[in-house]
Amino acid sequence: MLSLQNIAIAYNGVPAIHDVSIDVNEGEIVALVGGNGNGKSSTLRAIAGLNSLASGRIVFGGQDITALQAHRRPALGICLVPEGRRLFPKLTVEKNLMLGAFTRRDTVEIAQSKDYVFELFPILKERRKQIAGTLSGGQQQMLAIGRGLMAKPRLLMLDEPSWGIAPKLVTKILDTIQQINASGLTILLVEQNVKRALEIASRGYVLQTGRVVLSGSGEDLLCNSEIQKAYLGI
Repeated sequence: MLSLQNIAIAYNGVPAIHDVSIDVNEGEIVALVGGNGNGKSSTLRAIAGLNSLASGRIVFGGQDITALQAHRRPALGICLVPEGRRLFPKLTVEKNLMLGAFTRRDTVEIAQSKDYVFELFPILKERRKQIAGTLSGGQQQMLAIGRGLMAKPRLLMLDEPSWGIAPKLVTKILDTIQQINASGLTILLVEQNVKRALEIASRGYVLQTGRVVLSGSGEDLLCNSEIQKAYLGI
């Protein structure tokens, strides 16, 4: 579904991503893991069209989208749920969700998507008239994911979905990500909880100083001594 081919990104002439190649197959959860500042979020932003490439190509569904404007990518089925959630805090839960469907026109399908989000996150249905900025951190993350699903994506990219959430809700969020994937949606996941991310991932890539230094199945990476020492405290 997605192929990053030797991409490089620079900020003000300073290289941030070096020659990164990543493939995501349809139906997978692929995890990008590594320490802070190693290029994971920059990679997702490049796929979404928010970061320009210094070199390399991005191919989605067989189409070269390297030069495609960011606002045209959601219509192809690419959706980024950004780090920090980036909700519209003064709008209601329901209005935030509906903004996620701005590229869609079929009102029946939009209503079905909203019902699906409410099924995944019943608390959002209960609070659909509540102002988004008054929700807890965990509820805001549920809303951010729900807003992403309202776009009816083919590829859902999640940037640090457990960021700023109470530990008891982290498991709920990650379990729901698995549930969403089980419905057939492809997911590219950046997650600080390396152990849990690799447990639910089909495959993973480890980024260090802007380069892919390890890749493999989630299970193989969990058993890798370098991963265990660097990220799991083993």
